[in-house]
Amino acid sequence: MSRLRLRADCTIRPLPDGDAVVAAGEGATAVIVNQSAHAILEILADGGSEEEIAGLLCERFPGQDAAAVRRDVGALLSELERAGILEPCGAASSTA
Repeated sequence: MSRLRLRADCTIRPLPDGDAVVAAGEGATAVIVNQSAHAILEILADGGSEEEIAGLLCERFPGQDAAAVRRDVGALLSELERAGILEPCGAASSTA
C-alpha cells in the first residue's frame, strides 16, 4: 500500500465542534471532515499508510471491530485522495 500525506497547499480550519474544513489549493476544493477524519489528517501531515493509520486507531480504540476500522479508514483515504486533499508520498521499496 502506498503512503499518503496531506497536500502541502492544504489548509485545515478547525470548527468549534471538533470537525474541520479542509481546503486544497486556493480553496477550489474544500470538504468538511468529522473529528475522527480530522485526527487522521493530522497524522497524515507527515505521511503514513492506510495500514499504519488503521493500526493506530485499532490500538487507540480496542473495543472497535478491527475490520470495520480498516474498511472505514480505507474509504476515507480514498475519498480524500479523490478530492485532492491527499497525495502519494515517498517511494515504493525497490526489489532491484
